[in-house]
Formats: sequence, structure tokens, C-alpha cells
Amino acid sequence: MKLSYKKNFSNCFSGQAHLEPLAWIFALMNLIFVTGAMGLGVFLLVQSLPIMKAEGLDFWLGENWWVGETYGALSMIVGSLMVTALAVTLALPIALSAALYTSEYLSPSLRRGVKGVMELLAGVPGIIYGLLGISFLAVTVKESFNLLYGNTLFTAGCLLAIMILPTVLTLAEDALHAVPIEYREVAEGLGLSKLQTALRVVVPQASSGIVGAILLGIGKAMGETIAVLMVVGSLDRIPGWNLFVSGQTIPSKLGREAAEALGSGLHWSALMGLGLTLFFMVSILTYSGTRFTEWSRR
Repeated sequence: MKLSYKKNFSNCFSGQAHLEPLAWIFALMNLIFVTGAMGLGVFLLVQSLPIMKAEGLDFWLGENWWVGETYGALSMIVGSLMVTALAVTLALPIALSAALYTSEYLSPSLRRGVKGVMELLAGVPGIIYGLLGISFLAVTVKESFNLLYGNTLFTAGCLLAIMILPTVLTLAEDALHAVPIEYREVAEGLGLSKLQTALRVVVPQASSGIVGAILLGIGKAMGETIAVLMVVGSLDRIPGWNLFVSGQTIPSKLGREAAEALGSGLHWSALMGLGLTLFFMVSILTYSGTRFTEWSRR
């Protein structure tokens, strides 16, 4: 027994030299990823410097965007936040409830079927959802709320909720299903019902994975371009608290004007400033989610 143990122990260390080149490869891949992310941020910052020098804080606080005259990004920032908040508000309760039911109550065969459908829907291109939005959702919103025009911030938020629902559902379900079965057995042995076990034991253990799923869904909603561009109305104005008017988001603005603004001085720099703003918004969101995950683990 001791000889076998010593032999296995020595084999582990003898193979360490063979693993070192692989570790260097992994380190190189990580370096490429970090360098790419930093390079993207530096590129956006450099391209945005002219508009920052010309407009200063008025670029983020200004409400008017007139090409060749003034560039104010506030209407796009507010539109992005409103559309994303609406999408998350609509999608998260449904996605998390469905993920919990799929993980804890469905049989293995039904679970695999639901997972397959959700993963298929998560991979559908945004343009397909955009066609769904302009042909069905915009018309439904127009008729339901007696509007003159169905392309509104509310329509864009509902469409984004439909788009992020499969992603959040399947990733959250993966996190819940990955909790070891022993936790459930011990909880049920102590007298907890299946629902109590799911809410008090399984969900806390899977919290980091659930937070990751939510962050990915929010990031997808915040960065979606084509589908939102087709249904948001694309008017550069601050909507106030009214979701049933046309508006603009940062990605829809970039998608609409990037091609014509390429190489055109301040206009191009202003669009790069919008891209930098979106980059920082997503970065702050990701950092906050990471800190929350670390706090929940402690």
C-alpha cells in the first residue's frame, strides 16, 4: 500500500515537467485575451479624444446631436439604460423561475428537451428577432396601447427581454443543476420540502453562476444593435419616463451612423465616444457583479 502510494506520488511530480509547456501556453492565451481587451479600450479612448476636447462634459450631458454642429450623448445613454432595465425586469422573473423548475422538477428527458430548445433560441441571430419585432411585436404594441407608431422604447425592451430570456434561463439552469445532489438529500432528510430545498439550499449554492447568467443577459441586452435598431424608432431625444415613444440607444446609434461617419472627423470621434461609454458601462457592470459574487461567497 505504501509502495503504491509513493509510486503514484512520485509519478505526479515526474509529470510536472511535462505540464510546464502547457502551462506556458495557457498563460500566453490569457495574455492575448487581456491584451486584446486593453487594446480595445485604448483604441476607443484614443479615437474619442477629439470629441472630448471639443465638447468636454457636454458630450455626456448634452441632449442635442446635430451632425457637424454639436454632439450630445445623453439621449442615447438614457435610452440604453431604459431599454435594458425594462428587458431585465421582464425577463429575469420568468427566466429564473423557469430555470428553477427545469432543474428541480422536470424529469431528465424533459429537462434535456427544454435545454435543447432554449439553447437553440439563444443562438438565433439578432436579425431574426428584429424581423419578429417589426412584423409582429411593433404592430401588437401599437394596437394594444392605441399608439400612432409601434416602434418605441417599450417595443425594444420587450424584444430584448425575449432575446435574453433563453440565455439567462439555460445558464442559470446549468448553475442550479451543478449543485451536488448531496445538498438536496441532506436538506430533505432534515425535513425541508422540495421547494424549500430549492430556495434555501440550491439557489444560494448556485448564486455565483446565477449572477453570471444575469450579467451575461444584461450585457447582451445592452449591446444588441440590429434588433433594437429595427424597432426603437431611432429619434435622438430624452424620453423622460415615457416608454411609449420613439428613442435611441447607443448600439442603435452606432449601427445607423457608423458607416457614413467613417473618417469624417468629429462625427466619427463622437461615435467612438459612444462606444467608449458603452464599454465603460459594461465594464462597471461586470466589475460590480464580480464583487457581488465574492461578497456572497464570504
